[in-house]
Amino acid sequence: MKDRLPAGIFYLVLFAAAVVVNTGARGPEPAQAKEPLSDASKQWLDEVVPYIITAREKEVFLSLPTEADRGRFIEMFWEKRDPNRQTPENEFKLEYYRRIALANKLFGAGGVPGWRTDRGRFYILLGPPKEIERDLTSSVSALTMTQGPKETWQYWDLPNPNLPYNLEITFVDKFGTGNYVLQQALNTDQGRNTPLDMSDMTFQFNYMETLAEAMKNPFENLEKLKGIITTQVTYSLIPFESTAFAFKGAEEKTLLPLVVSMPYSSLASKRSGYDYFFSLNLTVNVSNSLGQVVFEASKDLNFKKTATELARVLDGSFRFQTSFSLDPGDYRLHLLVLDNYSGKIGTSHRAFSVPDFSGEGPEMSDIVLSSHSLQEEVVPVDEARKLAEELGRADPRRIFESGAEMSVFFEAYNLSLDETSGWNHVRIEYVFLQAGQVLVRNPAPPVERTPQKDCRVRTSFRLKNFEPGEYSLRATVVDENSKRSVSREISFTILASRAPTGR
Repeated sequence: MKDRLPAGIFYLVLFAAAVVVNTGARGPEPAQAKEPLSDASKQWLDEVVPYIITAREKEVFLSLPTEADRGRFIEMFWEKRDPNRQTPENEFKLEYYRRIALANKLFGAGGVPGWRTDRGRFYILLGPPKEIERDLTSSVSALTMTQGPKETWQYWDLPNPNLPYNLEITFVDKFGTGNYVLQQALNTDQGRNTPLDMSDMTFQFNYMETLAEAMKNPFENLEKLKGIITTQVTYSLIPFESTAFAFKGAEEKTLLPLVVSMPYSSLASKRSGYDYFFSLNLTVNVSNSLGQVVFEASKDLNFKKTATELARVLDGSFRFQTSFSLDPGDYRLHLLVLDNYSGKIGTSHRAFSVPDFSGEGPEMSDIVLSSHSLQEEVVPVDEARKLAEELGRADPRRIFESGAEMSVFFEAYNLSLDETSGWNHVRIEYVFLQAGQVLVRNPAPPVERTPQKDCRVRTSFRLKNFEPGEYSLRATVVDENSKRSVSREISFTILASRAPTGR
């Protein structure tokens, strides 16, 4: 077998040869005529590799004198990107062409091919996002006057070392043509929310897992889903449970995190090697008392489990969360979950009230219960961890085993401050009830005082001596400065422990 020059040296040799030809370095002999670019070479340069060819490579390619040289260049271009030369396939090349094909299928609009759109460019460079959130409503801003539907793509743990761990990219359909243009790309790692340096996108990505092969088109069902959800007919082919929690939001609105849970056994998957891929869509529709739609959004979830991971969770449930904000009032919440691989759906429709937390006296958010051990803690809201971390553990079913640990989390608002010290003075009480009868009172330890009017409360209880059955927990926040209090109650279920007993 003949030895081959390394790719970089090969390019330099070709470049030097082109310079010799073009500058007439052979003395009096006339320079060899340079062959014009063929249509195939132009198409390869302008339509196949514009996102991944470097400026230096493009310079060398354009300087080559013959089509034969350009053909060898193209061959070496792909060869040096082949992640595994021991296999007959070039996985990088296959994945790249696959992404171009999917971008053309998913994102083409108004005569613009999908690969030329902003969404297509990011899809080709980064692959399918881990999550997609859609806001199908229009809004008005001071800069754009009218802002159409939005899509927010979320990536994390990308193999590009120049990119942050958490990346959030927002596209807007400004003119209602279906062509979503880039609005912003943010580095959201550790809550920084700083604009992304787009020059980092030029990184030549390494071999990534071919998630696109396992993805079904999640973009073609939106109108169909909207039609189904507005009929308010209930479908239960995919059983799921959901809970919308109410927390204090910005600008006197109420923040409503929504946690959805569904059994893994009800979801279809596609297998590739030792990995199982899942693809779901959640559509949220909220209407007011007049039947008018006040909020509508769609969120895609594409994720995978290894065979080992799936075996561990198959008897459990997949949980995810999203959130939205509403003015206080009465509404109806309509949810639809679509399994993209099986085509099955599940829906729910229910009335709910959004509380107002902007009053003068003390207020409480909804209570979140989860199977997670927490230390007794009361901290100011602005110093606490992200709310999403707490809600990510929430279980909409609120079912616990006898003897298990049950964590409790909520927020308290509008606390009064002492006129002299400027500090709050809060006391927390917990009461367990069954059938309306008090079983246990658990006064919490004294709460450290802070100069904050809002705070978050975390604690946990060991459910020992609780027989299987239905129970309630009442949490009370006492504002000692104003001598006013507020309480909330939440129900939960205790099942017999499945843990084996020794003799």
